[in-house]
Amino acid sequence: MIIIAYLFIALLFYSEYHYESSRTTTTLQTSADDKGTTRLLFVMYVLTLLLSPVIALYTVATLGIYLPWIGIAVIIVSVLLLRWTTYANPFYLRAMATTDDHFICTDGPYRLVRHPGYMAFILGWIGFALVNNNWIVLCITLIIMIYAYIMRIMAEEQMMLERFGVDYQQYMDETYRLIPYVF
Repeated sequence: MIIIAYLFIALLFYSEYHYESSRTTTTLQTSADDKGTTRLLFVMYVLTLLLSPVIALYTVATLGIYLPWIGIAVIIVSVLLLRWTTYANPFYLRAMATTDDHFICTDGPYRLVRHPGYMAFILGWIGFALVNNNWIVLCITLIIMIYAYIMRIMAEEQMMLERFGVDYQQYMDETYRLIPYVF
């Protein structure tokens, strides 16, 4: 079952990579400082991918027989959310950057949340943790991934505010960061 989770997490990353590599873009304006979030996310990915199965193997903290299947379903939903996100936003990028012709996307999932791509990845990691069927893995994954993505979101919102000013502030006032009607 864990092999399937690895394959679906790989599909999630491939979906994002494939979208970016297939699109032609104008000149990128990269952020001067992503506040170390790219490195932080990479470290958290590696830690989660390497340590989760080890922790699950050496601890007795199972969640139940159905939760791994629910985890697979959550990962599939995360892939679908990411596809919707990349379809709705022609400026979706992994890197913290904008393009010369960039504008604020308010279509699709962006009508409700500002960062549906990050939400897709958080859901994917939650699904991955559920597949491990271990509450310790679930707690650790939730803490480190939510922390890493919140740090990334804060850095990205600062970049967007610097680029778009009051227009992005208005968009922030009208939408939620990750979870519709909650946060």
